[in-house]
Amino acid sequence: MPKTANDPLFATQRDPASSGRHAKVVTPSDTIDLSDVTSNLIITTGTGATGIAVIFADDADSAPVTIPLPVGVCIQLQMQARRIMANGTNLGAAPNGIVATWG
Repeated sequence: MPKTANDPLFATQRDPASSGRHAKVVTPSDTIDLSDVTSNLIITTGTGATGIAVIFADDADSAPVTIPLPVGVCIQLQMQARRIMANGTNLGAAPNGIVATWG
């Protein structure tokens, strides 16, 4: 399935800015890309968290990668992701959440 996330860095040699200029709370989905490819994910985990599953920005990258996360932290991950999967993402008990930032 082709990506639908806006990716202004695709086919360029530019790197993403280390800090985002825009942000949005993310609801994981197994079928819907984010509106924009991320430059960072800010993730808060609660009790019982195991990790987050992402699909990276590259068109050829269609299999999710699960990134293990520690319990009870707020962490920033610099990555160009186009989708945060519902299947494979477990942020544990509330309070928890994902915020995507992009340039």
